[in-house]
Parts: sequence; structure tokens; C-alpha cells
Amino acid sequence: EYEAETAPQGSAPATEPARPAEAGGGMIHATAMLSAAALASPKAAQARAMLPHLASDEREVQICNLEAMEQVKAWRPAFQPERIIAYASSEVSVTQNAVRTDGAAFFSGGQWYRLRYACGLSGEKVVSFEFQVGETIPPDQWDAHHLPTAD
Repeated sequence: EYEAETAPQGSAPATEPARPAEAGGGMIHATAMLSAAALASPKAAQARAMLPHLASDEREVQICNLEAMEQVKAWRPAFQPERIIAYASSEVSVTQNAVRTDGAAFFSGGQWYRLRYACGLSGEKVVSFEFQVGETIPPDQWDAHHLPTAD
């Protein structure tokens, strides 16, 4: 959950989550990490069961993809990401404590959207996250970016 922000008189209650703040370069800096709670939910049982069977680099990417989905949804509730492809238009950089992609895409509402993110990890826990949502990707470019059609 995000840190509470002080609400002006007559607006939403102060207990409503704060939205991520925009950082330098147009990136939005998350103030609270959301993937651990999402993984702990009963709906994530299949994902929790799958993670230990992945190679460590792929496991880190999947955890960061989950963080990205949750952060995008919290930032702009109109987006309901169903899936993310981290390598849609560029390679993913995975180091010991971080995953970075400038060419990811997420699927929401029948459209693919450009996404970039930087995800800091401590073990398998997300400790920092920045992201930027870009434009929609036209359907005639989906194949070129290895993006599946809606199913």
C-alpha cells in the first residue's frame, strides 16, 4: 500500500493511497511495493507454485512484471493489465539486484501499451520500482514485437 498523503479540505480522505510521484526522465517512482501482497493473495496460487521452477533471472523478471502490473493498476485504475511482456521491443537487463527494461509492453482493455521500468530487488523481494507508460502499440505491429493477440 502507498503512504497516506494529506488531503485538502473537501477532497478524498487522507487514508486513500498516495499515487506514485513522477521522477526525473518522466519515470514514476512508486512509494510502496505491491507485488508481495499480490503474490500472497489466493488468486496468485498458480503463480506462487510456478516461481520456484523458474531460473533465477526469469523468476526476477516475473516478480518485477507482477510489480509492474500492480503499480500501473494503482497509478491509473482505468488500466487493468492482464499480462506483461518484458522483452517486447528490447532486451531485458537482469543484474544481481535489478531488472530493467525499456521495451516492455502490457495488455489492458484489448490494447498493448509500451512500458519501461526499473525494478530493484533484495533477494526475491521488490524494494524499489520506477515505471513509465507509453503509447498504445498499433495491432499491425504486434507480431513484430512478439505480442499475442487477445485470447
